[in-house]
Amino acid sequence: MADAKAVDQLLQWPGDLLDRVSALLAKVGVDLTPLVLQLFLLAIVVALLIPTVKRVRARRKADRLPLVAAVVLALVALGVLLGLVDNATTPKRVAGTLRSDRLDSATVALLDFRDRVISTGAGAVDSVTGAFALHYNPLVDGRARKLRITAAGCKPLDVELARAQLRASAEPTFTHRCAAD
Repeated sequence: MADAKAVDQLLQWPGDLLDRVSALLAKVGVDLTPLVLQLFLLAIVVALLIPTVKRVRARRKADRLPLVAAVVLALVALGVLLGLVDNATTPKRVAGTLRSDRLDSATVALLDFRDRVISTGAGAVDSVTGAFALHYNPLVDGRARKLRITAAGCKPLDVELARAQLRASAEPTFTHRCAAD
């Protein structure tokens, strides 16, 4: 049980440190992109991994950490790297068709994990066919999590986007029913 507590504490450090760095930078007006946050997290985890491995191999039993501590930190580093590769290989274009009774005023946008707009352009929807195409940079902004549909006089509608939808070559159809503001 003590091993699990040590690993839990060790896993809290990278997130806490990243939060503190982000907060400090935010105080001076620096807003970091997901790519930079991921790189910072990777650097913190690697920096923690080195002393953790030394403590796993410590001669004195009282100074030792369980092997799982080093394995867990290595898995976090691997996860960050896999996330970066996934974002780098995700298509930069999301296209589809919108079915709505408000096509003449409808717009669409891609949102990130913080619900911030990450797509470029106006997000226009063809008023006859409902077709749209959005562009963004998943490596820098992270994977698009939602499609936000807006239309005059309607509440915005957020539709979750699965990773598979972003990678598929098919262009999905989204349905929008106006809910009054």
